[in-house]
Amino acid sequence: MRKKSCRISFLIIVILYTISCNKTPTYIDRLNDEKKTIKAFISENNISVLKEYPSDSIFAPNEFYLDPATGVYYNVIDKGGYKPNLGDEIYIRFKDVRYLSDKDTTVHPGNYYSLYGPIESIYGNLNTYQSTGWLAPIPNVGHKAKVKIIVPFNSGTIYDQSNYNTVYYGLMEYRIGRN
Repeated sequence: MRKKSCRISFLIIVILYTISCNKTPTYIDRLNDEKKTIKAFISENNISVLKEYPSDSIFAPNEFYLDPATGVYYNVIDKGGYKPNLGDEIYIRFKDVRYLSDKDTTVHPGNYYSLYGPIESIYGNLNTYQSTGWLAPIPNVGHKAKVKIIVPFNSGTIYDQSNYNTVYYGLMEYRIGRN
């Protein structure tokens, strides 16, 4: 009986040790991996990171502004027209979507040509945002603005957050609906 209880105890210890040595990355590991991924993407694409937003909103094709509040990088292609007011509807379309955290190099079409319409958000109402990162450029751009954007997973959609996906959008366009 004693030998049997020793074997069971030993087996329990081995199982607990195996479980405790799980190699699942921590949240900090994921953040560090994301920093490396973004840094590599920036380097591969010869992107220059701006710490200050250009006062004239004019960007060179390879210049991206790093929004310190969200960690989102964006390049303004066209700053658009009038800016939204709180409560205005913002319609978002995007294309040329790449998941930077993934080894897959597929460029996804996004919703730019979708028959189902754009993503809708109400400016200032976080409950309507599918991604806070998508709206990071809004204070600096307006109606019919076009941007390129890198969205870290913690500013992305629920799907991106739960899968730790850093996403690059080759084109994101905003339309403002006035109330």
